[in-house]
Amino acid sequence: MIDENKIRQTISSNLVYYRKRCNLKQISVAEKIGYSDKAISKWERGESLPDIYVLYSLAKLYEIEIED
Repeated sequence: MIDENKIRQTISSNLVYYRKRCNLKQISVAEKIGYSDKAISKWERGESLPDIYVLYSLAKLYEIEIED
């Protein structure tokens, strides 16, 4: 069975890690992918999750594979 909370926590912590690794602020990420900084914040806190198209855009921005 899939543990949704664990997946949400893993994705949110990875989003924070890769953003900081690239020395970007939430507002910068938001501007680059066309979303609000509030959306970025919600994703990073695990309150919601980006859809697969956004994850793809983030992976390109952070120069990683989407599986990362």
